[in-house]
Amino acid sequence: MNEPPVYIDPVAPSPRPASALAALVLLVVVFVVGVAVGQSGFGGGVTTASSPGPTATPGLANMELFWTALQDIRDKYVGRGELSDQTLLYGAIRGMVDSLGDTGHTTFLTPEEVKLLQDSLNQSVVGIGVTLAQRDGANVVTSVLPDSPAHEAGVQPGDVINAVDGESVAGLSLDELVTRVRGEAGTRVDISLVRPSTGATLELTIVRQELHVPAATWALVPTTHVALLRLSSFSAGSAAQLLAARDAATAAGATAFILDLRANPGGYVNEAVNVASQFLHEQTVYISEDASGTQTPVKTDDAVEATDLPLVVLVDQYTASAAEIVAGSIQSAGRAPIVGETTFGTGTVLDVLDLGDGSQLRLATSRWLTPQGELIFGKGIVPDQIVPLASDDVPVDPEMLPPGPDLAPALNAAAKDPQLLKALELLGVALPTRGGPPPSP
Repeated sequence: MNEPPVYIDPVAPSPRPASALAALVLLVVVFVVGVAVGQSGFGGGVTTASSPGPTATPGLANMELFWTALQDIRDKYVGRGELSDQTLLYGAIRGMVDSLGDTGHTTFLTPEEVKLLQDSLNQSVVGIGVTLAQRDGANVVTSVLPDSPAHEAGVQPGDVINAVDGESVAGLSLDELVTRVRGEAGTRVDISLVRPSTGATLELTIVRQELHVPAATWALVPTTHVALLRLSSFSAGSAAQLLAARDAATAAGATAFILDLRANPGGYVNEAVNVASQFLHEQTVYISEDASGTQTPVKTDDAVEATDLPLVVLVDQYTASAAEIVAGSIQSAGRAPIVGETTFGTGTVLDVLDLGDGSQLRLATSRWLTPQGELIFGKGIVPDQIVPLASDDVPVDPEMLPPGPDLAPALNAAAKDPQLLKALELLGVALPTRGGPPPSP
């Protein structure tokens, strides 16, 4: 199974008390999928091997095994002089979290990782401007931010990163790769990548810079009255950005919408509800199920004005968390067809627990279901129209569809995106080839 999508330069929600998250950001500013809701405190100290630990805990037999193993490591490990109690403690917590099997969702963050996370959640980060996912062990670029250093250097979606600063990245986890790619603004990083569409190997030197990334962008598809609305995350305020984009597109003459949620890893769940409310009225967005099995439907916010204009939603295997909530709600309501590839399959809901020393445990305490009561954890949202992308296909961003008299660049870009073309087809639109522009909805 492919790894969940992650962001080197993430666009992610900003944590705040009593707010709801529908995606989780993981180590060293690496964005992974999950659902988190609220923030609760969990204070108190931690018992170390130097103080007596419990010999038994309710529900946990033979806790003395842990203390024995810990003491053996401290006393007998050949590299014990390089160990610290904190390293062992954090490692033990990670191991306990990993044993839950909630990969990519429940996680533990050290204080340093929490700080990097919080720094990255303001939509203003230092990086090169790419998002990555692992496919069969390869680090694949899933999107490139317009006008970013990576874009200016010629990096394209689908490129595979093989080396950073002359060192192979084979076998590295995504967070390990992040530590190699990130750095101070103005510094250089050497990236070696392969372009599968041509087989070419490229050696690029890219200067890191601070990036400001809007959550929502839009453009009219050339020769049509169809607006492509791109939502890259469900960060704080993203729903308002999308609403502004939707209304601006309508004012510009849009009579139909394509909502692009591809490679969107999620964000605040309240933002997901507000986004769904822009296209649905008096509908269930998702169902929350707690540990006792109690199910609570979450409805649209009918204070948000919903449009009834024709709509198609684009998703892919990197669409996750809050993005899946929106896609699932629209699909369940029969509001619009879903086009693309089966989504990632996030389904747990996480509480953010402060462990008292600046570290955090993000623990799955409930899960979400589609309005029809289906758990999509590990399964994902299956599109109504399955349209895969080939190695030389490139998902279109609104920035790739500039207005103007020269339509060739925009039309060429659109022609390389079969998912966009299918969405247009479902809306009754075809881009011009040899003839003139066709009628638009």
